[in-house]
Amino acid sequence: MERMLQALKDRLENLQQKRNSSLTYSSSLRELLQRKIDTLEEQLHPHDHHRQHPNDHSGDSGNHTGYFEEHGDGSHRGDEGLDESHHGDDGGHDHNEAGGHDDLPGGGHHGNKLDNMLDQLHLAGSGRKKEAAAFQLSFPVRTGYMHARIKRTLPRQIFALTLCLRIKAGAGPAMGTPFSYSAPGQANQVVLIEWGGNPVELLVDDQAVSLPVMLSDGKWHHVCVTWSTRDGHWEAYQDGDLRGSGEGLAPWHPVRAGGVFVLGQEQDTLGGRFDATQSFVGELADVQMWSSVLSGADIQGLASCRNHLAGDVISWSDVDVELHGGVLRRPFQTCH
Repeated sequence: MERMLQALKDRLENLQQKRNSSLTYSSSLRELLQRKIDTLEEQLHPHDHHRQHPNDHSGDSGNHTGYFEEHGDGSHRGDEGLDESHHGDDGGHDHNEAGGHDDLPGGGHHGNKLDNMLDQLHLAGSGRKKEAAAFQLSFPVRTGYMHARIKRTLPRQIFALTLCLRIKAGAGPAMGTPFSYSAPGQANQVVLIEWGGNPVELLVDDQAVSLPVMLSDGKWHHVCVTWSTRDGHWEAYQDGDLRGSGEGLAPWHPVRAGGVFVLGQEQDTLGGRFDATQSFVGELADVQMWSSVLSGADIQGLASCRNHLAGDVISWSDVDVELHGGVLRRPFQTCH
């Protein structure tokens, strides 16, 4: 019972942190949680509170029933189907928590209702996070100042990486620089670039390798590159397919910490001194970066939207990107 009480208190605290939730019943749900907490405390501390008889439904339980009956015509009525699956999932759990919800005044059916409502609130918050990430950045013209800065850095050096992004290159002889990471003492720490008649290149610690990818058809493509300091092994993927691999790219040279991530420009100094001839023209979305080498299966899943892995170094979110010089932010549905 103590564990049940603490679980309810934790949920109430979590709910209070979601005061700006768009769910209209969150305030009433907080009140309902508080009433159930008070009831549990009465049962756990009979010397301090009057114990409510389990068969007495005129008090707190009555209030619970009235709440759901009063609001049953709206979104709560849709929870009926969820209750059946919830009973099935929690069958064993009910026997481990002092008899479970059915031993509580107003428990059982209403306890499951409460859990379903909390789950809906959690899912609504997750949906807002996904919606916030559903955007693309547009770099319409080639300039020496238009760029997007990712508002984070590497807290420590890394010895491997995977960089993935969705890209639609604009018209022109070369797409420019969609991604660059400069670090103190090394401006070309990690760079993805196409310029000056050269093919698309990956630079690590100012060493370059040509990538066998083709991005000049004006269509959206999913591109991933992986690299490891061990033997400088690298791989290049386009739309989930492995296009090439090799060794000798900056072997045993870790990627330095404390640098600056920039989209749309190549950095000649830490966070600046851009060259318009190397600037990116086109569209970018779903930029993710990991401090490890993802498997080919994971990369295929990302390209086809079978999985939605988020990078531990960069996770595509509008709160992490700062726009400069006329970069446009537009809605984007990754998997359509």
